[in-house]
Amino acid sequence: MKKTVLSLLLIISAAVSGNAQLLWKISGNGLEKPSYLFGTHHVAPVSVIDSVAGLNEAIASADKVYGEMIMSEAMSPQSQQTMMGYAMAPQDSLLTSVLTPAQTDSLDVMLRNYMGPMASAKQFAQLKPAMLCTLIAMIQSQTVFPNFNPQQQLDSEIQKRGAALGKEIGGFETIEDQCNAIFGSSIIEQAEGLMDMVRNDSRAAEIAKKLAKAYLAGDLNQMLELMEDPASGGSSDEWNERMINKRNANWARIMAGLLPSASVLIAVGAGHLPGEKGLISILRKEGYSVEAVK
Repeated sequence: MKKTVLSLLLIISAAVSGNAQLLWKISGNGLEKPSYLFGTHHVAPVSVIDSVAGLNEAIASADKVYGEMIMSEAMSPQSQQTMMGYAMAPQDSLLTSVLTPAQTDSLDVMLRNYMGPMASAKQFAQLKPAMLCTLIAMIQSQTVFPNFNPQQQLDSEIQKRGAALGKEIGGFETIEDQCNAIFGSSIIEQAEGLMDMVRNDSRAAEIAKKLAKAYLAGDLNQMLELMEDPASGGSSDEWNERMINKRNANWARIMAGLLPSASVLIAVGAGHLPGEKGLISILRKEGYSVEAVK
């Protein structure tokens, strides 16, 4: 269940109130000009940008705008082809081979609930389970926020606005880096995560609503509590280390070279901000002052 919570945290979206504490100012530690850290959701409506007090000003004042990836490159046909290459299962490990007949039947019920009466596991047999998990999580999130327009993606829009203002656009990862994170576990582990989503599907909407409410309030602590709640069951330590902690540490090393020389607006998934190994804590341990912009 915890893997479901983490997946939804990385994907779900909401329109944010003006008091949301998703925008943080980075200063001190010898910086001549502050930088900013903003928590996004990857299917959030672009109206978020104009709803968070100070975000447009932060974009305008920054010298550079950084995200998880350079989104224009990530959405290119070449990058999409690369991702599909990573997402395809080996021929000896197709979905219908790694799941038992009973598991396949349960997955079919879930897929038909979201995709219509003709959907089945057989249709997605050539995808790795992690890719199907991502697709299902996106559908679950969109049941809570049905107005999301995939042609207007929040992370992309922030970078577009920065580029229009002449800012340098950068990314912490390549498409290969993200694919290695998403698909980095074994097929068996991915299948276990998929069946975890199937077993707990009835709670997905409840979780999505709680996460949306926390995001609306800019309550990163509540998001973290949902991520770490023992009641969610199952072990996700490896997933959390690979998808959150390791990437945060890698990004922080890049930030160490960026921040002293330029003002940077950093916009990454909100799940990367809170916690002992979150970016806010890492930056503070490095001697920076990180304060919520209100």
